[in-house]
Amino acid sequence: MYSSRTRYNTDVYRRLHTWKKKLHHALAKVPEEKLSDEERGLRDALEHMPDITILQMIYQQKAYEGHAKDYEFSGTSMREHWQSGYEDTRRTLRRKDWLSMPPAGAGIVVHDVHREDEH
Repeated sequence: MYSSRTRYNTDVYRRLHTWKKKLHHALAKVPEEKLSDEERGLRDALEHMPDITILQMIYQQKAYEGHAKDYEFSGTSMREHWQSGYEDTRRTLRRKDWLSMPPAGAGIVVHDVHREDEH
């Protein structure tokens, strides 16, 4: 399902963040006297959830790379990987809209240089 552990972890983090925001909204609806001290503390801790922007630049395996990419660190391979990262960074920096703060209440916004059309 996931070709990248990074994408998987980002999706899990985004889901957890969303559930925390939902929990805060639910606890905020409960009258103060009905909440335990622990629930009040949790509500208060979740009150100021940050809005976060994640920029993903995940290495795209070349068609000729096989399983050796996990342990092949020749000079040629490393220069190719660095060049790929450099190009991804340039493409990302050209997207000025990605570099601005997310709108208030947005939660987690993820931009992926290799999936520009998906977000």
